[in-house]
Amino acid sequence: MTRAAADASPRIATGGYRASLEHLMTGLTRWAPRMTASDITRQLTRWIDDDEVQWVVEQVPGGGDRIIEQALEEYTNFTPSIASNASDAVSVMRIVLMQQIDVAWWSRSPGFADDVAVNTSLDLLDLRPMRATGQVRFGFGIGSDRLGRRARDFTVQRLWPEREPRGAGLSCQLARPELIAVLNEMADRLALAAPAGTPRLWVNSIVRSVVHQRRLRTLGFTALLPSAHCQGWAADVELAWFERFGAREMLRDVLLDYSDSGVLNVIDEGRAWHVCLAPHAVARYSMSSISAVPTARTR
Repeated sequence: MTRAAADASPRIATGGYRASLEHLMTGLTRWAPRMTASDITRQLTRWIDDDEVQWVVEQVPGGGDRIIEQALEEYTNFTPSIASNASDAVSVMRIVLMQQIDVAWWSRSPGFADDVAVNTSLDLLDLRPMRATGQVRFGFGIGSDRLGRRARDFTVQRLWPEREPRGAGLSCQLARPELIAVLNEMADRLALAAPAGTPRLWVNSIVRSVVHQRRLRTLGFTALLPSAHCQGWAADVELAWFERFGAREMLRDVLLDYSDSGVLNVIDEGRAWHVCLAPHAVARYSMSSISAVPTARTR
Protein backbone atom coordinates (compact mmCIF):
# COMPACT_ATOMS: atom_id res chain seq x y z
CA MET A 1 0.00 0.00 0.00
CA THR A 2 1.30 3.44 -0.89
CA ARG A 3 1.76 6.24 1.61
CA ALA A 4 -0.93 8.25 -0.23
CA ALA A 5 -3.46 5.47 0.21
CA ALA A 6 -2.63 5.14 3.90
CA ASP A 7 -3.07 8.85 4.55
CA ALA A 8 -6.21 9.35 2.45
CA SER A 9 -9.33 10.71 4.10
CA PRO A 10 -12.37 8.37 4.07
CA ARG A 11 -14.04 10.55 1.41
CA ILE A 12 -11.02 10.49 -0.92
CA ALA A 13 -10.34 6.82 -0.22
CA THR A 14 -13.88 5.72 -1.08
CA GLY A 15 -13.81 7.90 -4.20
CA GLY A 16 -10.72 6.06 -5.38
CA TYR A 17 -12.35 2.75 -4.54
CA ARG A 18 -15.40 3.60 -6.67
CA ALA A 19 -13.26 4.65 -9.62
CA SER A 20 -11.19 1.47 -9.44
CA LEU A 21 -14.34 -0.63 -9.15
CA GLU A 22 -15.89 0.95 -12.25
CA HIS A 23 -12.74 0.06 -14.19
CA LEU A 24 -12.97 -3.54 -12.96
CA MET A 25 -16.67 -3.81 -13.82
CA THR A 26 -16.12 -2.47 -17.34
CA GLY A 27 -13.80 -5.39 -18.01
CA LEU A 28 -15.99 -7.98 -16.30
CA THR A 29 -19.11 -6.83 -18.16
CA ARG A 30 -17.28 -7.41 -21.42
CA TRP A 31 -15.53 -10.68 -20.64
CA ALA A 32 -17.54 -12.42 -17.87
CA PRO A 33 -19.67 -14.61 -20.19
CA ARG A 34 -16.47 -16.30 -21.37
CA MET A 35 -14.70 -16.40 -18.01
CA THR A 36 -14.59 -19.29 -15.54
CA ALA A 37 -14.94 -18.82 -11.79
CA SER A 38 -11.15 -19.18 -11.55
CA ASP A 39 -10.68 -16.41 -14.11
CA ILE A 40 -12.96 -14.09 -12.18
CA THR A 41 -11.21 -14.94 -8.90
CA ARG A 42 -7.89 -13.94 -10.46
CA GLN A 43 -9.37 -10.64 -11.66
CA LEU A 44 -10.77 -9.90 -8.19
CA THR A 45 -7.48 -10.83 -6.52
CA ARG A 46 -5.57 -8.48 -8.82
CA TRP A 47 -8.12 -5.71 -8.19
CA ILE A 48 -7.95 -6.14 -4.40
CA ASP A 49 -4.23 -5.32 -4.59
CA ASP A 50 -4.91 -1.92 -6.21
CA ASP A 51 -3.73 0.92 -3.95
CA GLU A 52 -7.04 2.72 -4.48
CA VAL A 53 -8.90 -0.22 -2.94
CA GLN A 54 -6.75 -0.64 0.17
CA TRP A 55 -8.52 1.74 2.57
CA VAL A 56 -11.82 -0.12 2.18
CA VAL A 57 -10.16 -3.54 2.31
CA GLU A 58 -8.44 -2.68 5.59
CA GLN A 59 -11.69 -1.56 7.24
CA VAL A 60 -13.77 -4.59 6.22
CA PRO A 61 -13.72 -7.53 8.67
CA GLY A 62 -11.94 -10.41 6.95
CA GLY A 63 -10.28 -8.06 4.49
CA GLY A 64 -9.78 -8.89 0.84
CA ASP A 65 -10.33 -12.64 1.26
CA ARG A 66 -13.83 -12.11 2.61
CA ILE A 67 -14.68 -9.57 -0.09
CA ILE A 68 -13.60 -11.95 -2.86
CA GLU A 69 -15.44 -14.87 -1.25
CA GLN A 70 -18.72 -12.97 -0.95
CA ALA A 71 -18.50 -11.45 -4.44
CA LEU A 72 -17.76 -14.81 -6.06
CA GLU A 73 -20.50 -16.56 -4.07
CA GLU A 74 -23.14 -14.03 -5.13
CA TYR A 75 -21.91 -14.16 -8.73
CA THR A 76 -21.94 -17.95 -9.09
CA ASN A 77 -25.24 -18.43 -7.22
CA PHE A 78 -27.14 -15.62 -8.95
CA THR A 79 -30.61 -16.62 -10.12
CA PRO A 80 -32.74 -14.09 -12.03
CA SER A 81 -36.00 -13.25 -10.30
CA ILE A 82 -38.54 -10.45 -10.02
CA ALA A 83 -37.42 -9.87 -6.43
CA SER A 84 -33.72 -9.49 -7.23
CA ASN A 85 -32.25 -5.99 -7.42
CA ALA A 86 -29.73 -7.22 -9.98
CA SER A 87 -30.47 -8.05 -13.61
CA ASP A 88 -27.51 -10.40 -14.09
CA ALA A 89 -24.56 -11.97 -12.28
CA VAL A 90 -22.16 -9.12 -13.06
CA SER A 91 -24.55 -6.49 -11.71
CA VAL A 92 -25.02 -8.43 -8.46
CA MET A 93 -21.23 -8.57 -8.09
CA ARG A 94 -21.08 -4.81 -8.58
CA ILE A 95 -23.68 -4.33 -5.82
CA VAL A 96 -21.67 -6.58 -3.49
CA LEU A 97 -18.44 -4.69 -4.12
CA MET A 98 -20.05 -1.26 -3.81
CA GLN A 99 -21.67 -2.37 -0.57
CA GLN A 100 -18.22 -2.95 0.93
CA ILE A 101 -18.03 0.83 1.45
CA ASP A 102 -21.01 0.54 3.81
CA VAL A 103 -19.27 -2.31 5.61
CA ALA A 104 -16.03 -0.35 5.87
CA TRP A 105 -17.90 2.59 7.37
CA TRP A 106 -20.15 0.74 9.81
CA SER A 107 -18.52 -2.63 10.59
CA ARG A 108 -17.98 -1.59 14.21
CA SER A 109 -21.58 -0.46 14.71
CA PRO A 110 -23.84 -3.11 16.30
CA GLY A 111 -26.77 -4.27 14.22
CA PHE A 112 -30.37 -4.93 15.23
CA ALA A 113 -30.54 -8.70 15.66
CA ASP A 114 -34.31 -9.06 15.44
CA ASP A 115 -37.56 -7.11 15.35
CA VAL A 116 -37.63 -6.81 19.14
CA ALA A 117 -34.25 -5.09 19.08
CA VAL A 118 -35.55 -2.67 16.44
CA ASN A 119 -38.83 -1.89 18.19
CA THR A 120 -37.23 -1.29 21.58
CA SER A 121 -34.33 0.86 20.38
CA LEU A 122 -34.21 4.39 21.76
CA ASP A 123 -32.00 5.45 18.83
CA LEU A 124 -34.89 5.27 16.35
CA LEU A 125 -37.81 7.63 15.75
CA ASP A 126 -41.31 6.70 14.57
CA LEU A 127 -41.88 8.13 11.09
CA ARG A 128 -45.68 8.08 11.23
CA PRO A 129 -46.33 10.84 13.81
CA MET A 130 -43.47 12.83 12.33
CA ARG A 131 -45.07 12.67 8.89
CA ALA A 132 -48.33 13.92 10.38
CA THR A 133 -46.59 16.98 11.83
CA GLY A 134 -44.56 17.75 8.70
CA GLN A 135 -41.22 16.67 10.17
CA VAL A 136 -40.84 14.00 7.49
CA ARG A 137 -40.82 15.50 4.00
CA PHE A 138 -40.40 12.31 1.97
CA GLY A 139 -43.05 9.75 1.08
CA PHE A 140 -43.26 6.14 2.15
CA GLY A 141 -45.78 3.31 2.24
CA ILE A 142 -46.57 1.16 5.23
CA GLY A 143 -46.04 -2.55 4.79
CA SER A 144 -48.59 -4.91 6.28
CA ASP A 145 -49.53 -8.57 6.30
CA ARG A 146 -53.19 -7.67 6.83
CA LEU A 147 -55.42 -8.54 3.89
CA GLY A 148 -57.32 -5.24 3.97
CA ARG A 149 -54.18 -3.13 3.88
CA ARG A 150 -52.62 -5.20 1.13
CA ALA A 151 -55.80 -4.98 -0.94
CA ARG A 152 -55.81 -1.19 -0.49
CA ASP A 153 -52.17 -0.92 -1.63
CA PHE A 154 -52.79 -3.12 -4.66
CA THR A 155 -55.81 -1.05 -5.70
CA VAL A 156 -54.00 2.27 -5.33
CA GLN A 157 -50.92 1.10 -7.23
CA ARG A 158 -53.03 -0.39 -10.02
CA LEU A 159 -55.63 2.36 -10.50
CA TRP A 160 -53.60 5.43 -9.48
CA PRO A 161 -49.96 4.57 -10.29
CA GLU A 162 -49.02 8.25 -10.10
CA ARG A 163 -49.93 8.33 -6.40
CA GLU A 164 -47.30 5.90 -5.16
CA PRO A 165 -44.97 3.30 -6.72
CA ARG A 166 -45.48 -0.42 -6.60
CA GLY A 167 -44.09 -2.15 -3.54
CA ALA A 168 -44.99 -3.51 -0.16
CA GLY A 169 -44.04 -0.38 1.80
CA LEU A 170 -41.77 -0.07 4.81
CA SER A 171 -41.73 -3.19 6.94
CA CYS A 172 -40.45 -0.98 9.77
CA GLN A 173 -41.53 2.68 10.09
CA LEU A 174 -38.60 3.66 12.31
CA ALA A 175 -35.40 5.49 11.44
CA ARG A 176 -32.39 7.23 12.92
CA PRO A 177 -32.89 11.01 13.15
CA GLU A 178 -29.70 11.65 11.14
CA LEU A 179 -30.99 9.51 8.27
CA ILE A 180 -34.38 11.24 8.40
CA ALA A 181 -32.55 14.57 8.17
CA VAL A 182 -30.54 13.65 5.08
CA LEU A 183 -33.61 12.12 3.38
CA ASN A 184 -35.54 15.34 4.13
CA GLU A 185 -32.72 17.34 2.57
CA MET A 186 -32.76 15.09 -0.49
CA ALA A 187 -36.52 15.54 -0.77
CA ASP A 188 -36.12 19.32 -0.65
CA ARG A 189 -33.47 19.26 -3.36
CA LEU A 190 -35.61 17.06 -5.60
CA ALA A 191 -38.61 19.37 -5.11
CA LEU A 192 -36.51 22.35 -6.27
CA ALA A 193 -35.11 20.54 -9.33
CA ALA A 194 -38.08 18.48 -10.56
CA PRO A 195 -40.97 19.61 -12.80
CA ALA A 196 -44.13 20.95 -11.17
CA GLY A 197 -46.43 18.16 -10.00
CA THR A 198 -43.62 15.72 -9.20
CA PRO A 199 -44.38 13.75 -6.01
CA ARG A 200 -42.08 13.82 -3.01
CA LEU A 201 -39.00 11.66 -2.76
CA TRP A 202 -40.18 8.11 -2.07
CA VAL A 203 -38.37 5.75 0.30
CA ASN A 204 -38.91 1.99 -0.04
CA SER A 205 -36.91 0.68 2.91
CA ILE A 206 -34.87 1.92 5.84
CA VAL A 207 -34.26 -0.16 8.98
CA ARG A 208 -34.27 -3.95 8.82
CA SER A 209 -33.31 -6.46 11.47
CA VAL A 210 -30.81 -9.20 10.67
CA VAL A 211 -33.66 -11.72 10.91
CA HIS A 212 -35.72 -9.75 8.39
CA GLN A 213 -32.71 -9.36 6.07
CA ARG A 214 -32.27 -13.12 6.04
CA ARG A 215 -35.99 -13.54 5.35
CA LEU A 216 -35.73 -11.24 2.33
CA ARG A 217 -32.80 -13.26 1.07
CA THR A 218 -34.84 -16.47 1.09
CA LEU A 219 -37.45 -14.67 -1.02
CA GLY A 220 -34.90 -13.88 -3.72
CA PHE A 221 -34.05 -10.29 -2.85
CA THR A 222 -30.44 -9.07 -3.04
CA ALA A 223 -30.27 -8.83 0.75
CA LEU A 224 -26.62 -8.92 1.74
CA LEU A 225 -25.07 -9.39 5.17
CA PRO A 226 -23.58 -7.51 6.85
CA SER A 227 -25.85 -4.62 5.87
CA ALA A 228 -26.06 -0.99 6.94
CA HIS A 229 -29.85 -1.39 6.83
CA CYS A 230 -29.48 -3.63 9.88
CA GLN A 231 -27.59 -0.86 11.67
CA GLY A 232 -30.05 1.85 10.69
CA TRP A 233 -27.70 3.82 8.44
CA ALA A 234 -29.08 2.94 5.00
CA ALA A 235 -32.24 3.44 2.94
CA ASP A 236 -33.54 2.46 -0.50
CA VAL A 237 -34.86 5.35 -2.58
CA GLU A 238 -37.32 4.79 -5.45
CA LEU A 239 -35.96 5.97 -8.78
CA ALA A 240 -37.76 4.27 -11.69
CA TRP A 241 -41.22 5.59 -10.70
CA PHE A 242 -40.08 9.19 -11.22
CA GLU A 243 -39.61 8.51 -14.95
CA ARG A 244 -43.36 9.07 -15.45
CA PHE A 245 -42.98 12.60 -14.05
CA GLY A 246 -39.88 13.48 -16.07
CA ALA A 247 -37.89 13.68 -12.85
CA ARG A 248 -35.79 10.51 -12.86
CA GLU A 249 -32.63 12.20 -14.12
CA MET A 250 -33.05 15.07 -11.65
CA LEU A 251 -33.24 12.60 -8.77
CA ARG A 252 -30.30 10.64 -10.16
CA ASP A 253 -28.23 13.84 -10.23
CA VAL A 254 -29.19 14.65 -6.64
CA LEU A 255 -28.11 11.20 -5.47
CA LEU A 256 -24.84 11.27 -7.39
CA ASP A 257 -24.03 14.69 -5.96
CA TYR A 258 -24.25 13.23 -2.44
CA SER A 259 -22.00 10.38 -3.57
CA ASP A 260 -19.44 12.73 -5.13
CA SER A 261 -19.35 14.86 -1.97
CA GLY A 262 -18.71 11.78 0.18
CA VAL A 263 -21.87 12.21 2.27
CA LEU A 264 -23.52 9.02 1.00
CA ASN A 265 -22.51 5.74 -0.53
CA VAL A 266 -24.92 5.43 -3.45
CA ILE A 267 -25.53 2.14 -5.26
CA ASP A 268 -27.55 1.82 -8.46
CA GLU A 269 -29.76 -1.20 -7.82
CA GLY A 270 -32.10 -0.67 -10.74
CA ARG A 271 -35.62 0.37 -9.79
CA ALA A 272 -34.46 1.73 -6.43
CA TRP A 273 -31.07 3.07 -5.38
CA HIS A 274 -29.40 2.23 -2.09
CA VAL A 275 -27.97 5.08 0.00
CA CYS A 276 -25.84 4.86 3.16
CA LEU A 277 -24.84 7.79 5.35
CA ALA A 278 -21.10 8.21 5.92
CA PRO A 279 -19.93 8.24 9.57
CA HIS A 280 -18.10 11.55 9.12
CA ALA A 281 -21.39 13.17 7.99
CA VAL A 282 -23.46 12.01 10.97
CA ALA A 283 -22.65 15.04 13.15
CA ARG A 284 -23.76 17.39 10.38
CA TYR A 285 -27.21 15.81 10.25
CA SER A 286 -27.55 15.31 13.99
CA MET A 287 -27.61 19.11 14.23
CA SER A 288 -30.66 19.32 11.94
CA SER A 289 -33.94 20.96 12.89
CA ILE A 290 -35.69 17.66 13.64
CA SER A 291 -37.17 18.07 17.10
CA ALA A 292 -39.19 14.88 17.47
CA VAL A 293 -38.55 12.53 20.36
CA PRO A 294 -38.88 8.74 20.31
CA THR A 295 -42.54 7.76 20.36
CA ALA A 296 -43.73 4.98 22.67
CA ARG A 297 -44.01 1.75 20.73
CA THR A 298 -45.36 -1.68 21.47
CA ARG A 299 -42.61 -3.64 23.18
